[in-house]
Amino acid sequence: MNRNYLAIILAAGKGSRLEYKGPKALFEINNIPLIQYLYNSINSVGSIDLLTVVGYKKKTLINYIKNKSIYTTQDQQLGTAHAVNQCTEYIKKYKNTFIFVADAPFISKSYISSMMRLHEQQKSDCTFLYSKFPINLPYGRLIFNNQNRLLRLVEFHHANKEEIKINSYFTSQYLFKSSTLLELLKKINSDIKTGEFNLTDSLNILINQKSRISPFFIKNYKKLIGINSIEDFNYIINK
Repeated sequence: MNRNYLAIILAAGKGSRLEYKGPKALFEINNIPLIQYLYNSINSVGSIDLLTVVGYKKKTLINYIKNKSIYTTQDQQLGTAHAVNQCTEYIKKYKNTFIFVADAPFISKSYISSMMRLHEQQKSDCTFLYSKFPINLPYGRLIFNNQNRLLRLVEFHHANKEEIKINSYFTSQYLFKSSTLLELLKKINSDIKTGEFNLTDSLNILINQKSRISPFFIKNYKKLIGINSIEDFNYIINK
């Protein structure tokens, strides 16, 4: 077991909006399951241990990931922070922890390696990917000041008309200092509108604490898109 880097893949969700009856992580693009793209990128970096959070139709996913990743279970889908909370006993063993979502499959080896370098160079509490999107998607908006300092993240369902127009999107690929992540999980409350525990809240907590945050800009926004619906799938394939 590597004691420096753990990568958690959140893969507990359904594929209903993709008209797919299995776990969303096993929906295929070019005959390859979404989650396998991430496994390939992470494994090509090396020295990163894998942990997958399973949930919906977990036996099917467990059978697929056998010998590829250890796993833990999120029996109730109560949000991304709730999913990561199922992983705390593993997180404690590592200096740093990546969080990826299985339905955003095109995170490359170079992105992961660049995150690691920036995270270590800046001694960051949290390093994350983001991009500027020319299309409207229900993602969190990142609000920067004129000096490109991150002021806050606004969830899509809490954003006002002006905030919705912001094109800096947060796409939920994180690298945390593990000790920081464990403390953050204790501070995240359920969302007043959805009742879910959202890991995105961690960014605003870190900002308020004046912790060190390192946004990493990805020019090709299409590489960060989550495949959540048939429309998303068609957009990726046709582009």
